[in-house]
Amino acid sequence: MARPALEGLRIVEVSTGIPGGYCTRLLADLGADVLKVEPPGGDPLRRRSASGPVGRDGHPDGALFRHLAAGKRSVVCDPDRAEGRARLRELAGAAHVVVESSRPGVAEELGLDRLGNVLVSITPFGRGGPDSGLDASEFLLQARCGSTSNHGEMAREPLACGGRLGEWAAGAFGAAGALTALARWSPGDGEHVDVSILEVMALCLVTVPTVMFAFPGGQRPTRRWVMIPGIEPCADGYVGITTVTRQQWLAFLSMMGRDDLLGEEDLTTMLGRKRRTDEVNGVIRDWTTRHRAAEIVEAGERFRVPASFIGNGATFPRYEHSVARGAFGRDSTGLLRPGPSFRLHGCPPPERGTAPRLGEHEGPADHRGANGPAGRPARPARERPLDGLRVLDFTAFWSGPFAGQYLATMGADVVKVESVQRPDGMRFSAAVPPTSADWHELSALFHASNLGKRGVTLNLSDPEGQELVKRLVAHCDVVVENFTPRVLDGFGLGYEALAACRPDLVMVRIPGFGLDGPWRDRPGFAQTMEQLTGMAWVNGYEGDVPIVPGGVVDPLAGIHAVVALLAALEHRDRTGEGQLVEVPMIDVAGAVTAEQVVEHDAYGVVLDRHGNRGPEDADRAMVRCDGDDEWVAVEWDTPGRRAALVALLGDPGDVGVALGGWCAKRSPADAEAELRNAGVPAAAMVSAHTIDADPQMRARGFFETVSHPVAGDAPYPGWPVRFSKGPHRWYRSPAPTLGQHNAEVLGGLLGLDAGELARLEGRGVTGSRPVAG
Repeated sequence: MARPALEGLRIVEVSTGIPGGYCTRLLADLGADVLKVEPPGGDPLRRRSASGPVGRDGHPDGALFRHLAAGKRSVVCDPDRAEGRARLRELAGAAHVVVESSRPGVAEELGLDRLGNVLVSITPFGRGGPDSGLDASEFLLQARCGSTSNHGEMAREPLACGGRLGEWAAGAFGAAGALTALARWSPGDGEHVDVSILEVMALCLVTVPTVMFAFPGGQRPTRRWVMIPGIEPCADGYVGITTVTRQQWLAFLSMMGRDDLLGEEDLTTMLGRKRRTDEVNGVIRDWTTRHRAAEIVEAGERFRVPASFIGNGATFPRYEHSVARGAFGRDSTGLLRPGPSFRLHGCPPPERGTAPRLGEHEGPADHRGANGPAGRPARPARERPLDGLRVLDFTAFWSGPFAGQYLATMGADVVKVESVQRPDGMRFSAAVPPTSADWHELSALFHASNLGKRGVTLNLSDPEGQELVKRLVAHCDVVVENFTPRVLDGFGLGYEALAACRPDLVMVRIPGFGLDGPWRDRPGFAQTMEQLTGMAWVNGYEGDVPIVPGGVVDPLAGIHAVVALLAALEHRDRTGEGQLVEVPMIDVAGAVTAEQVVEHDAYGVVLDRHGNRGPEDADRAMVRCDGDDEWVAVEWDTPGRRAALVALLGDPGDVGVALGGWCAKRSPADAEAELRNAGVPAAAMVSAHTIDADPQMRARGFFETVSHPVAGDAPYPGWPVRFSKGPHRWYRSPAPTLGQHNAEVLGGLLGLDAGELARLEGRGVTGSRPVAG
C-alpha cells in the first residue's frame, strides 16, 4: 500500500510565526510527523488575526495558526527553566530535523546544534556578519533588500509588498534546506542549515535589477515601475494581462485589433513600453474598458495571451478551476484551507488534520523514539548533498530553471535541453538590441537561473530528437519541465513514455494551472498567478488599483518543486519507485496566500490593500529623507517603540508629521542609525541594483562573481540557505551557451561520434545558434 513520501520522518518545530510554521507545514503535507514545542502561552500566532480580534468565530486560535499547525502535535516547554531546557533537548534529540527561529546563539546555548540531527534555523539576517543578532520585520527587510525601491509609482511613496511574501518564501527554503541536508545525513552526523530571510527576499523579490545592472547594456533602472500591461480597468472592474515575451505582446495587439502597431518594435519590450507609458496605457485601456473581464480572459485563451481575473480570499476558492481540482477543502472544524502545493502521484497525501490545542500532546506519547532518531539508512558522505544525481532539465523562463539551478548548486549534474528553433525564451530578454553579436547569450536573468548546468540542443519536433531525449532519460534520475501540459505530451514525451525508458524516473512538472481542470492548457506566468490568487489584491496603495509583486511566484514555484522532488527521491530511496510529481504554479501561489482565504472563511473579511501600513493598520511608514528619492522605513508599532520615537522627536503633537520633518534633514543611513540607537526599528531603503554591496550579505558571501565567455564577469546572488558542511562556494561554472555541451553529453553519454554529431547539426536536430523555425 502506498504511503506518504516522508512517513516516518520526525520533525520538532521550536519556532514561532510564519517562516518556521510554513517550513514544517510543507513537510507535514508530505507525511512527516511534526511535534510543535511551544513556550508557555503558546505560539503568538495563535493570538493573531490580520482582520481583528481572534475568537470572534468561536474558536480560541487564529485562523492562520489553525491552517499552519493542522495535523501537528503540541507540547509546552519553558526554555527559561532548567527542566524545560532539558526536556526540549530530549524531544529535539528524538527528531531527524529540528526547526527553530530564535535569535542566533540561542539554539547553540540550548544545545540544539549538538544532537546529531539536522538543525534548521530561520532568522532575519542569518548567522555571521555584522547584523546577525539584529531583529527586523518583513517591512524593514523589504526596504533593505531593495524590494521596496522597485514597487509603486515614482510620483508616490515606494511600497512594501503585502502578504508577508518573504516570510512564506523563507519557510519554503527552510523545507528545501532540511531535505537537502537529509540527502547526505546519517544518524549522529549533525548538520546546521542556516536560512537568512534578508537573502531570501534579495533572491526572490529583486534578482532581475540586481543582475541586469552588471550586464552589457545594463543601466541604473528607474526605481519604481508598474508592469505594462498589468492590472487594467475593464467594464466590470479589473483584469490582469501579462506579456512577457515579444510574441505575447504582438498577439495582444492583434487581440485588441491594433495590428497597426505590430511594426512598432520598441513596444515589444517592457522598457520600451515604459518609455511611452501614457500612449501605451491609452491604447490598452481604450480597449479593456469596453469589455468585461470574462470576455478578455476568453480572448486571451484564444490568442495565447495570459489573462486573468483579479482574485482575493473570497473569490479564488470559488473559481471553476479551483473547484474542479479540489484545491480547497474543509477540516473537521469547518475551516476552509488550501491543500498541498504539490501532488506526488505515487504517494497519497496524509490525512487532513486539525491544529492541536496548546499542550494537547503532553505525556509519554509526546515524542517517538526517545533513544534518538532512527529508521533511516546511513547516507554516503558527499561534498555536495546531491552529488551523483543527474537531471534532464526542459524548463524555460524562471520557475523551472530556478529549481534546476538549485539542484546543480547542490551537486546534481543538470543537463539543460533547448532547441535552436526554440531556445529558452529568457535568452531574449537581454538589455542589448537583437542586432548585437551573440545577443541571445547576454540575458542577465537567463544567466542568473542557469549557472552550473550543462546545455544541449535537441529539436523535439523531430522524431530523431525525440528518440535522443528518450535515450538521455535512460541515463537520468530526474526530468523537470514547466510547459503547459500539452507541449511534452504532444511530442510523445509525457511521463508514461519517459518512465518506460527509466522505470524509477522521477518527473517533475511545473505547469501554470496543473495537469487537469478546465484551465489546464491556458498559458500562465508568475504575474498571472499573482493576479488570480489574491497576491496582487493586497499589494498597492490604499483604495487604488492592485499591483502585482512582479514575478515572485517564479522562484516560489521553483523552490516548492525542489521540496516535492527531494521528497519523491526520499520515497524512491525507500521503495525503488519513481513517480510523477506535479507542482502547479497556481497551487504554490495559493499556498502562500492562504491567510486571505482562511481570514475570509473564518471572519468574513476580505483582506485588502493598505499601502505600507499593512492589513493590521500598523504604525509604520516609508518616510522621505534628504536627497533625491531617498527614504527610510520606520516602525513604531508597540507602546515601547512609540514612546521611544516620541522621546526622540521631542514629544510632538503629531508623530507622523514630526517624523517626516525630522527625516527630511537626514540621510537614510543617518536616520536609520539614530532611530535604532533610540530603540525604534528602522531600515534605509536600498536600490535593488546596489544590494550586492550590503555589508551583511557580503560578509556571508551571498553574492559570487562568475565569469562567462560571452557576458564576462557579473555578481550573482547565491542561495539563502547555508549548510555547515558546505558547499562553501556555490557556483562551479557559468550558464551554458546555446548547445555548448552537445558533443560532451550526446557523445559522452550516448556514444555518438563526430560524424553523427555533424549530421545531426546539419539536419537542425542540434546546433548552437538560434534559427527561425
